[in-house]
Amino acid sequence: MGRPVQTEYTAGRKILTGVPDPSGLRLLFELDGNRVFCQVDANDALCGRAKVVPAGVIQGVADDLAHATVAALKKRVGVVRESRIRFLKPLYAGESFRADGTIFRDTGDLVVVQTRMVNRKEQLCVEGEIEVFGLTAEQVRRMTPDGMVPVELRKYLP
Repeated sequence: MGRPVQTEYTAGRKILTGVPDPSGLRLLFELDGNRVFCQVDANDALCGRAKVVPAGVIQGVADDLAHATVAALKKRVGVVRESRIRFLKPLYAGESFRADGTIFRDTGDLVVVQTRMVNRKEQLCVEGEIEVFGLTAEQVRRMTPDGMVPVELRKYLP
């Protein structure tokens, strides 16, 4: 069991997108050692009438997971530069699955997060790499209406 990491990235997401949870998935992330994870309930509200979890939902989970992983492990906020997702097996609607994120590569400004999604049988169904470009205080200052960096974000920006 890990510790919650919600506050580490919601402020950054709100600055970048205008809302703290742009995907609307209301995921609860936890930090456990060097990985960040969340449980996703693939219910009717998430999947609609589909029999498998739609690719857009998978992408939303991977994107949110990458941001939470970078915030929790690197104490940075950023924007996704590139995302590569491989679908190995279907994740079925009506079941829950776990999504794990770890830092795969860190080059300073660019952090690559490896994501893995496993079904309830612990079978790997989706894997991918999401590149997150870290923001600086000056870039965030230009993004805010008043030109100020919010206090809660200062420790996540160089």
